[in-house]
Amino acid sequence: MKKVMLMMVMVMAGALAGCSSPAQRMAECQAQGISKDTCYLSEQNRQNSVNNAAMKQAMENAHDAVK
Repeated sequence: MKKVMLMMVMVMAGALAGCSSPAQRMAECQAQGISKDTCYLSEQNRQNSVNNAAMKQAMENAHDAVK
């Protein structure tokens, strides 16, 4: 259990080290000349990917906890 908690803390620290807001990512995308709609879809895909990875990890943790 301690290994899981340590791993979660390390992942969160790593995620926060390079974080930027969705608005900042949208502005950077649009600054490259990409349309607002395309930037929005890209941001939505990014958020969905992060959520799916978190859900997958939570399911694996739950599966391991039941064993």
